[in-house]
Amino acid sequence: MSFLLPRGPVRDELVFFPAARAFASAGVFPSLEFWRSYPAPQTPLSLYLAGRVLALVPSLLLLRFGNSLLMFAALLRFSRFAARNFGTDARLGIALVALNPYFHLVATHFYTDALYFWLAVQVTTRASSRSTWLPLALLPLVRQFGIIYALGEALYALGQRRFRAAALALGALLPLLALFALWQGVLPDTPRARVQSSVHSAYGWFFPYVVSYHVAALGFYLAPIAWRIERTRRFYWFGLAFAIGYALAPAHANFSAQLADTGITTLGYFHRATLALGPNAAQIALCVFAFIGGGLLGEAWSAPSAPAYIVSLFVVFSLFGFQAWDKYLLDILPTALIALLAPAAAPTSAPMPTENRLRRASPA
Repeated sequence: MSFLLPRGPVRDELVFFPAARAFASAGVFPSLEFWRSYPAPQTPLSLYLAGRVLALVPSLLLLRFGNSLLMFAALLRFSRFAARNFGTDARLGIALVALNPYFHLVATHFYTDALYFWLAVQVTTRASSRSTWLPLALLPLVRQFGIIYALGEALYALGQRRFRAAALALGALLPLLALFALWQGVLPDTPRARVQSSVHSAYGWFFPYVVSYHVAALGFYLAPIAWRIERTRRFYWFGLAFAIGYALAPAHANFSAQLADTGITTLGYFHRATLALGPNAAQIALCVFAFIGGGLLGEAWSAPSAPAYIVSLFVVFSLFGFQAWDKYLLDILPTALIALLAPAAAPTSAPMPTENRLRRASPA
């Protein structure tokens, strides 16, 4: 599919490709001033590596092909894990990832999501916590949001009183903290990064609508799982809480889009599909899916695991993100599936294919 796209950058490539070219021009060892103000709002690892590729072969097509390979490798690893740990739901779990429309978007474009997705799968499908430090450290260097993986691992280890493992997980954040010290903040000093400052100045620091929408989108993309697991009281109480939360903070266009006057009024394919029902029906549909998403979060906590902590942190940290988007759900889908279907295969122990916690709903 990437061969059918225009030769020039499209969509978010209009941001990522020029940033990668800037890294190519900056050389193997960019100056400190370049690190402070390179032209992209996220952490630099994916862009730096792409810049090294462009320095050798200046081809956007090559970067797209590299993303295709990363996404295929991640899907293959996740598929093998699912086959060992998801029982009869392995095919369903794999399909929910492979058929997600954003999986194909990332696999055919030069987006930084591909490396992030691959690293996230490495973390959540490993058989032992001993092999996790490097991907835990690299994830936040691709995207600041990657801290949820190290924090989730640390919280889970603390709950098990494994203090050394918790300290190692938190230590994986040291490279990111070094970048924050260099930037004197959480973003490099670029015009695009200043959009965030403008949003915070105009609208504050908390964005409940992002939480509401992300939980609703989680419910939509994982809806089949809700019918495959036994739904306990926890499902309905959590679902009701998040449905009420959605009613109080419904989805709307991102504040950043409003400030930049981009004309973007939807939050992704899911939001666009619901709006086809009409504005009122769309809000009802989103509220229903927020109920399902909240219920799934509740069921993930019936057997706490590192993936359950990570998914919960994704929801909590969404409160501080001013931009809601379906594509962000792609990165967390494998982790959420593992939290729901294979918590017994937590990273602290070897996979246990015959003893996972999956609880079937009764045929009746």
